[in-house]
Amino acid sequence: MTPILAFLKDTLRLSAVPFVVFVFGAGTLLLFHRRTIAWGRRWLTAAVLGYWLLATPSGAWLVSAPASRKYRPIVTRDQAQGAQAVVMLGGGILSRVADGMGLDDLGTSALRAIETARVYKLLGDPLVIVSGGNTQRMDPPRPEAEAYRAAVVSLGVPAPRVVVEDRALTTHEEALLLKPMLEARGITRFVLVTTPTHMGRSLATFRAAGLDPIPSACHEWGTDDASLWTIMPTRSALTLSDTALYDYMATIYYWMRGWL
Repeated sequence: MTPILAFLKDTLRLSAVPFVVFVFGAGTLLLFHRRTIAWGRRWLTAAVLGYWLLATPSGAWLVSAPASRKYRPIVTRDQAQGAQAVVMLGGGILSRVADGMGLDDLGTSALRAIETARVYKLLGDPLVIVSGGNTQRMDPPRPEAEAYRAAVVSLGVPAPRVVVEDRALTTHEEALLLKPMLEARGITRFVLVTTPTHMGRSLATFRAAGLDPIPSACHEWGTDDASLWTIMPTRSALTLSDTALYDYMATIYYWMRGWL
């Protein structure tokens, strides 16, 4: 992933601080010129209402539903069609490092880890592969996959059954790097775990790479998230809207690159 692409991926996000500052800063600047005061008021009103809608659970559901509504978790072994492995795709972490020590906050990726552990137990004793590189670009590297490995082990997956793919920075790279890992182990059928909004692009990307995974989408919301019908904004809802909009844009980009 090029530095420019990494910058755009990090900043052109609904919940990214630079993007929020730009949206509200641009509207504020319009207020300082007599000829653009009216446009500034319109801009800021639209920004506030837009963020309010996208940060409510019902608004987030409306935004994410087109991408996520057809993907569900598998609930029986038969649905796995004899899968020999469970593959979890990375969704980002936040690491806190000081004095040579660090802790990782999985954020919404925790729901992927929970689903991975659940599918592992459902299928008996398949191999588990967790994927995700040093997306935070830390030095020394702190790949997501190591945090996922610790998480699924804490949820009951035996450590010897967990394999780490710690180089991929994008879904496209995950497909390319995971393919030889699966082939080297003779694995032809596997369950793919990611979020419902990410699943469509992931399946298309893996199939373009010559793989045919069985989807098992994790929960989009935690059990402690607010009711769908509340009008109050929540962090979880804004995160869901953010990821859904990102995946829509990423799907277009992947299509343009011929990766789907």
